[in-house]
Amino acid sequence: MITVERLHKSYGSLVAVDDVSFDVAEGEVFGLLGPNGAGKTTSLSMICGVLKPDSGRVVINGRDIWLEPKTVKAELGVVPQEIAVYEDLSARDNLNFWGSLYGLRGADLKERVDEALTRVGLADRSRDQVKSFSGGMKRRLNLCMGLLHRPRVLLLDEPTVGIDPQARLNILEVVREIAAAGTTVLYTTHYM
Repeated sequence: MITVERLHKSYGSLVAVDDVSFDVAEGEVFGLLGPNGAGKTTSLSMICGVLKPDSGRVVINGRDIWLEPKTVKAELGVVPQEIAVYEDLSARDNLNFWGSLYGLRGADLKERVDEALTRVGLADRSRDQVKSFSGGMKRRLNLCMGLLHRPRVLLLDEPTVGIDPQARLNILEVVREIAAAGTTVLYTTHYM
């Protein structure tokens, strides 16, 4: 499902990613483990087509992300390390907004939002403003955003950083569930 071939990225004399290659099968959870500054986020940025590599290639579901970016990106769900939510909106309103960006509308959007909120245990807080959420709840909502359009590949950049063990286990359980259902997951972390 994901093939990364000899990715390389430099910033002047600083080599951020040096000859990284790996394959991830459909439905597999694959982790990029390393300390802060190891190049995990830079690698993920190249894999999702946000950052152009100096050299190397990324193929997702048989398509090169740089040759067919729209087709490939439509199959990707991306959950960035920084929480990307609107604090003054409710959880549901956040998801409605992000879902509409994926082209979801009407009953389909409502179904996906309800499904995502239930999956991460936020259905009972769906109408609350996000600014009232704990860090772990915001991380779970952030995960919902990457799942709304039911991507074939989910890219997670440090999705459990800075949260308590219970919230971390909840997120990891969701990751296991979606992988068991066939979604390919690429996960960066510095946690063993």
